Amino acid sequence: MRISPISVQNPFLTYTAQAEKISPSSRKKDVVTLSDEGKKMQAQASINAPSLMSSLDEFMDGAGKDGAITLDEIRAFGEKYFKQAEEILAKTLEQLGIPSDRSMTISIDEKGMVKVDSNLSAQDNDRLEAALNEHPDFQQAFTKASSSQTTLDEADKYLEFAEAYSKDPKAAVARYGIGSSFSGGYVLEYAQGQASLIFQDEFSLL
Repeated sequence: MRISPISVQNPFLTYTAQAEKISPSSRKKDVVTLSDEGKKMQAQASINAPSLMSSLDEFMDGAGKDGAITLDEIRAFGEKYFKQAEEILAKTLEQLGIPSDRSMTISIDEKGMVKVDSNLSAQDNDRLEAALNEHPDFQQAFTKASSSQTTLDEADKYLEFAEAYSKDPKAAVARYGIGSSFSGGYVLEYAQGQASLIFQDEFSLL
């Protein structure tokens, strides 16, 4: 029985499960491909802007050059930039003379600014926040890591929906909805020298 695909999309990528039946072994076939909008942009770029075409080829560090991006590639991309963000944070703490055993939660607000909530003194908290905002790579590394994890979460949610849909379409739609997304985002939590990405719902982020 073929499952009617319900895709997880952003303006440039479409996630679909390319399998007749959802099973652990079939997940290896799951891919993320360019959406119709992404293909139109790519075609337009090849005509009018070779440099833009080149930048699309380098999307996610070139993972999409073959026209498909696997979940493993997204995971590796996210892990790479999470490690980069973690290293920048550790080095910044050292440069500011802030002990690594402090606890903090770091997020990006709607204006793209780094926000730090910690058990540091108000002065050290402000110093750290300013240093991370001034660093040329921290915000981008953190954003790439968190957005990759969000994409992976959406893919897992899709697989759960597809399996439920194959058994009872009406119940699956009622339970999962169609086109719904996670209402919240990832923050970087740091404690005792260890960093991790933690999902917080939108109410926790306010």
